[in-house]
Amino acid sequence: MPKMALLACSVLLLAPAAPASAATPSCATTGSVDFGIDLAGSGWKFTTGDDPSWSDPSFVDSGWRDWSVPDNWGAVSDLSSYDGYAWYRKTFTLPARPEGVTDSAVVAALGKIDDADQTFLNGTEIGHTGGFPPAFDSTWEVPREYYPADGLLRWGATNVIAVRAYDGTGGGGFHQGPVGLFSKARLRALAGISGTPASRTQLAHVCAVLGKQHRAVAAGDRRAYASTLADGFFHQGDTAARRLASLPGSVSDGQAEVFVDSQGRLVVDTIRQWGDLAPARELLSIDPRRKLELGDHSRFFRDEYESAAMKRRVQFNVYLPKSYTRTQAKRYPVVYMLNGFNGSNIEWESRKIDAVLDNLALDAIVVFPDGDSGWYVDTSAGNFRTMIVDGIVPLVDRFYRTIPDRDHRGVSGVSMGGQGAFTLGLKNPEVFSSIASHMGALSLAPLVGTAEEQAANAGLRPLTLVAAMSAADLSRHRFYFDGGDQDDYRFGAAAQQMSTLLASKGVKHDYQLGPGRHDDAYWMPKLDRSFALHTEQFNAHPYRQPKEPKPIKSPYVWP
Repeated sequence: MPKMALLACSVLLLAPAAPASAATPSCATTGSVDFGIDLAGSGWKFTTGDDPSWSDPSFVDSGWRDWSVPDNWGAVSDLSSYDGYAWYRKTFTLPARPEGVTDSAVVAALGKIDDADQTFLNGTEIGHTGGFPPAFDSTWEVPREYYPADGLLRWGATNVIAVRAYDGTGGGGFHQGPVGLFSKARLRALAGISGTPASRTQLAHVCAVLGKQHRAVAAGDRRAYASTLADGFFHQGDTAARRLASLPGSVSDGQAEVFVDSQGRLVVDTIRQWGDLAPARELLSIDPRRKLELGDHSRFFRDEYESAAMKRRVQFNVYLPKSYTRTQAKRYPVVYMLNGFNGSNIEWESRKIDAVLDNLALDAIVVFPDGDSGWYVDTSAGNFRTMIVDGIVPLVDRFYRTIPDRDHRGVSGVSMGGQGAFTLGLKNPEVFSSIASHMGALSLAPLVGTAEEQAANAGLRPLTLVAAMSAADLSRHRFYFDGGDQDDYRFGAAAQQMSTLLASKGVKHDYQLGPGRHDDAYWMPKLDRSFALHTEQFNAHPYRQPKEPKPIKSPYVWP
């Protein structure tokens, strides 16, 4: 991909109380912002342990081990079973500031770190992800992108980056790049997103759209904001109606860059903040002829809401089938896919699960809740059962075109999630019909919460649960499950026991035991079989689809 000379859009941000005419957006050419300093490879220093003074750029780390990143603790003899703190440091020299490059255009990308990190540049924290003990939170699957404050980078001089890391279980360390200081244009190139430079006229066009949105939101003028959204607007799960219903008191865009995509759309790479929510990087698509935001029409994205059960904002990922954004009325069945222990909704992005599901030609919505390590039950560690059954399920039925009944709603899971698929499905038969488990922990009760809570949930061991149920109650569901004959936790044997138990009750099920361990290589090739079970259940209950309205004409092709 050729280097892109991009234009940056600097938008004056409005305070919620400011009059609508108090400010207008202004744009300034920054010249080329294609920039990158790759910090991966050798030249790092590493040590286990923890000391806050190690973030100081003047600290002498010559006694530390020479290191390279990305790394793999599992391949290092004295780290293969190590769980705990470690620090990484790298001293490097930045070139003189390239023409057109501003500090605000530079992103510190650190790839993915197992499990949590706190990162310092020249002694100043620039970001952290995950949680350290006693509030340990694994975020091994989350890409790190941090934004150094203006003046923090030392151009033409020595800089020090220091990373405090904590591994709580398995693996450890940097396990995926990129690692370095990059402009957003370079990060887009690394991600395979191409484009061409935007002209001054196109930049002004984009700034007019963003400025009108900022003023409308600040003034609480929903009609004015609606006038900036194109017919058929759809962005990261938001229709125009949903977006308008949840507008906060302010919206801002920072470090915005504009480029032109292959279809001529203007794309804004921006750090967008809605109200008091955390800022997040977004790509906004703007019509080049009309002053309208088109939406990205994404079919795989993160959604979120304020969860009463968890007493915080909760994320979940959504996969939409190919026909979803090409129709306006068609309704779809839903499968809820549950992550394993020490995971989250974001791990499915690393697996590129959307491409896998596209290859299966799946005609269903798939929702990926953030199950963390909560075993899908309600305990002092979190109300995960209530979050899903009473929170996410009705929310998805409200905001997406689902077929909102149990005959068109299935649940699948992997490992801990396979255990959760059985417990959520069997204990909530009015919500879920088909149940699928990949290498599920069917022999275990939920291993979460206090000793008292674990004792209270002991009956949620799937083998125990099924043994106590009648054939009639079990037959309300369709079952698929599997396990490897070399499963590291003997969950293959548990699957065999489950098959024997269901067969003794005369309950039909689809089961397979195959060669393999407790890993992705075993279960991912079997997704065709589990989703075939869900599809069979959905097709057994035909649904009369509503009539489609006339299609919205658009010159653009969406994924």
